[in-house]
Amino acid sequence: MNIVRADTPSEYRATLERGDILFFPGGGFEIPLDIRTALMGAAQDARSFHKNIAYKTNVDRVSGLKDKEESERVRPAMRDYSRRALRFMAGILPDYARSWKVDYASFRSIEERGRQLPINKRNDLLHVDAFPTRPVFGNLILRCFTNVSPAQPREWLTGDPFSILAEREARSAGLARYAASAGSLFEGAGFAGARRAAIRVLHGLGLPFTDRSPYDAFMLHFHDWLKNNRAYQENCRKYRFELPPGSTWLVFTDVVPHAVLGGRLALEQTVIVSRESLQNPALAPSSILEKMAGKALTL
Repeated sequence: MNIVRADTPSEYRATLERGDILFFPGGGFEIPLDIRTALMGAAQDARSFHKNIAYKTNVDRVSGLKDKEESERVRPAMRDYSRRALRFMAGILPDYARSWKVDYASFRSIEERGRQLPINKRNDLLHVDAFPTRPVFGNLILRCFTNVSPAQPREWLTGDPFSILAEREARSAGLARYAASAGSLFEGAGFAGARRAAIRVLHGLGLPFTDRSPYDAFMLHFHDWLKNNRAYQENCRKYRFELPPGSTWLVFTDVVPHAVLGGRLALEQTVIVSRESLQNPALAPSSILEKMAGKALTL
């Protein structure tokens, strides 16, 4: 895989979908000084359940701060950053923007090198992204990062993209077991309807169940399985990049196995991109796994 300078707009989707990083060395869009100033003093809660300072766009709320009173300063800055990042992303990827779902923004303020986290939450181990509480049902996780450190690069490690990764590792990780929980291609919609009806009943009883597809369940498992697989971590092909101060990069983080080895002060905005809006939907992780499994996994 490669890091590709954003020189040819017509190739942006193809670059991302094949598992490359779309790179804007000059940043791509402005992040004003007042946003940077408001965020640089923000103290992140260092406990493991707060990996970042998160801005939840749907409820205009910030989490992950050490001092909750800081939210009145940090929240407007994160809101402004989120709007600027989304405007930039929509401008360069209009075919995705027509149907994408806006997810969280975040500020990664803590130095990654040497950070003490449980193994399944470690950022320095190669993994593909999946969200425990926000299933994507076969759509894709697109993230826009900007290194706002004045001097320090963001050090990334990546692996071969999902098309190669899945062929090598998905069966060993237990894909068949998760596929067995899905209906066939012909009865999938009925299976999904029954599952969701059962989850609604459980919600009504006050139980915290999340409606996720077999695809989402496998990807959550695969995220942890890769981090805990020493053979994969040590022996897979790796690509190392230093993303300099002021640069912006976009990547499908469920297509590209990635790890962050060092750096702090990075801003990020996530959107969930519809599989149908891809230039080549066959490259979506869900399409690859469904082809391997021989059945629908995303209903």
